[in-house]
Order: sequence, then C-alpha cells, then structure tokens
Amino acid sequence: MSTKTDIVFVNPPLSDEERYGVKFKAGGQTPPIGLAMLCAVCRKAGYNVALIDAPALRLNLSSTVDKILRCNPKCVGITAVTLSILNAAELAKLVKQRNADTVIVLGGPHITAVPSETLERLGPFFDIAVIGEGEATIIELLDALKNNKPLSMVNGIAYVDKKNPKQLKFTPPRDFINNLDSLPFPAWDMLPDLAKYYNPPAHTVKRFPATLLMTSRGCQGLCTFCDNKVFGRTLRSNSAEYVINMIRHLQRKYGIREIQFRDDNFLVFRRRTIELCNMLIEQNIDISWSCAGRVDPVTPGVLSLMRRAGCWQIWYGIESGSDKVLKAIRKNTNQERIAKAVIDTKRAGISPCGFFMIGMPTETEDDIRKTIDVILKLPLDEFHIAHLAPFPGSEIYRSASMYGYFDNDWKKMSGWRTIFVPRDLSEEQLVRYSNLAFRKFYFRPRIIINYLKRIRSLRHAEVYLSALIGLLLYTTMKER
Repeated sequence: MSTKTDIVFVNPPLSDEERYGVKFKAGGQTPPIGLAMLCAVCRKAGYNVALIDAPALRLNLSSTVDKILRCNPKCVGITAVTLSILNAAELAKLVKQRNADTVIVLGGPHITAVPSETLERLGPFFDIAVIGEGEATIIELLDALKNNKPLSMVNGIAYVDKKNPKQLKFTPPRDFINNLDSLPFPAWDMLPDLAKYYNPPAHTVKRFPATLLMTSRGCQGLCTFCDNKVFGRTLRSNSAEYVINMIRHLQRKYGIREIQFRDDNFLVFRRRTIELCNMLIEQNIDISWSCAGRVDPVTPGVLSLMRRAGCWQIWYGIESGSDKVLKAIRKNTNQERIAKAVIDTKRAGISPCGFFMIGMPTETEDDIRKTIDVILKLPLDEFHIAHLAPFPGSEIYRSASMYGYFDNDWKKMSGWRTIFVPRDLSEEQLVRYSNLAFRKFYFRPRIIINYLKRIRSLRHAEVYLSALIGLLLYTTMKER
C-alpha cells in the first residue's frame, strides 16, 4: 500500500447543469484558492497533502472517490458552498463506505453559516466541521488527530460527541487572522494547470491566461442578503508588497497575464490600493487586472491611478434601480451615488460593470422596471442580474417566508434559479424580466461592438461564442 497522505483537500463535483440549470457556456471555472491556501499552510507545517479539484477535472462522484482513495488519506477535507453541500455529503458517504476509518472534515462558507442545521441534516457523513477561517484550525486539528489529543482542545470546530451521537459539540470560536502577510502563498502547484483547466467567465477576461486572487478579508456591510461569517466584519488585507510578489510569482511560473481580485471589497482599502498602483507603475509590471467593490470608496483621482496601473474593469454591487429596495436590503447607498461612481469609472477609461438582483423582499413590478431602466441608462459595459437566493446565514434566509414563497432547497441556491418569489410578484414575471434584461442589454450594438473589439486571438473568439450560446440557452428557458 502507498504511503498515507495526511490530508486530501477536495472541491466536490459540481456540473454546469447543477450550477446554472442548463449546460451553460459562459460561467467559467475558477481555482479554489481557499483550498490551495490550506494546502500551503499544511505543507509548511510538514504534513503530506494533496488537492483534488473535481469540477475543474470534470470528475463525477465515483471518479472523485477513486482519486481520493488512491492517495490513501488519513483525512479528507471537503469544502462546500450551499449549492455543493449535498454533493459534499454524498462524497463523504461514498468515501466512508469504502474506508470507514477515514476522518472526514467539512469546511467552507455553508457549514460556517449554518453549522447546527447542516450537521443535524448531514452529520452522519462528516466527523468534524471547521467553522470560520481554516488556516490555523486545520493545523491544530491535524496535530490533535496525530497525537490523539481531545478535539475539545481545538478552537473553531464542531463535531459529534462519540458518547452521545445525537449531541453536537462546539469548541470556542477561532480568532480571525490579523496579519494576512504571515500566510504563505496559495499552493498553486497543487492545482491542475492554471492556464489549461481554469477560465474565468468570458465577460470578465481581457488577456489570457488569467487567474484570481484574494488579498483581503472582512466586510463591514450590513446587506440583508449576505452572510459574512467566514471572514467577519473586521477588515484585513495583505500589504501591497505581498500582493506584488504574488503577481510576479504568477507571471514567472504560470505565465499569468491578468489578475481578477475577488476580494469582497477591494476598493475599501484605499491607501493600499494607491500604494499597489504606484508599485505596479514604478516597477513597470505588465499585468491587466480587475476588481469588485462598493460604489462608495471610489474617487476620480484613485480611478485614474488604477487605470494607469493596469486596471481595466470594476464590478460594482449595485443590486437595484429602486432606492426603496436598496433601503430595505440595507445597502446604504442610492441611485445618485451609484450613477456618479459608474460615470467616473467610465471617464477614467475603466470598464464599469454592475451586479444586480431581482425578486427581493418588498420588490414590486415597478421596482424591477426601474432596475432595468438603470441597467440600460448607465454607461455599463457588462452586467449580471441574479435571482435573489436567501443564502443560509443571511438575514433574508431567516425572514424570507414572511415576504413570499421560499423554496429552501440548498441544491438550487445559485442565483440562476427562482427559489424566492415576493408576494406581489410571480415566478413567471421574475423569469420574464430577468431574460428581458439580459436580452435588452447584451444585444445592443454598443455591447456587441465592444466584444468584437476585444477579440485578439482564436481563444477569445471561442470563449465569446460559447458565452453567446450559453446566454441564448439561459434566456430562452421557460423554467429555471
């Protein structure tokens, strides 16, 4: 038998049809940076680790189990968002059936959001759950298992009491990591080839190959549709120097030409943003990049500097064209601020893009029409409109049934399906308006010409053609 692997980290299988309801072509595939970071800290601590990204490798449950067991693992660490939690449970069940001694550890946003509800429903398939940030917790947990120490000594976990299987045990919460620069770079080398297996969504890429980075944690927003328990409300970021070193490493070793900063709110760290931009300019680093954030922190001066430093696209969380709805979801902004940020971004030479949602509590048909008007009137170059999914852990998850029909099916919580319908609306209306928004926005001459201008290679043409096919499939579905 081969040498045992201390822990295999797994991103469970999740097909395009499970994500989008159709075989969608534009969704892309992004690397599980969280798992790569866990691999890096475990490897640094001397543990023998492996990583399996089943979606990137197009593995089903059976082939994923085969690949896991070939590693001969002592532990299997599975991450899961709400959409993939049932797949994670089935994967754990299959591993246990073939090797009952394997310790199954569950982590990720879903279990952190609703640990008791998840373990009560799916607990038999998982031995231990990591709650919150996992880097320090996973090392202490592996040390405890290796040295036969009680799990009660490890902060930030939940587990089933062996003496009383019906009782869940929760240890004290883990403190957040304040110095993010103390963490090693993610173990990109343990992922499938970045350039071959990963492709961000078509409308977010200017240069290939591209990848994503997470360079900060925490969000102070109070939005009712969001759960931020994993990283909390305490704002922390990597230093500009740390980020520069990551970019240079990705360029040298993997040929990366574009970075997508997937921080919850990259722009809120204004001083860090300015320092990073100045370093990119001064060191003449040839990299295209994009980011996301709220409209509040941006100024014309910072936007101009970002453009000079290689930023070409910013995604803003706009959500709605109705100030009434924005107030109801506690977005703490308004249409005037939104319009100014988008216009200033366009004037700076950066492509402004908007995230929107449809079907929010108290929303009416008039509110949706206002949203579509804003989508078409603002100088946005890209947009996305999602159906509100009351994700576990959010305020809306707890109150959704008070405002309308809520299908609390974790397998449907993607934002692409209609699982919540406000009282004053119907599912048919939500689908019709969502499809209308996509068609009216993307089939305008300005948008089509912008895409044609971006085509610089055969790969660009292939990606955009796939995206067009996916959009046509999505917007012609009668049901989601």
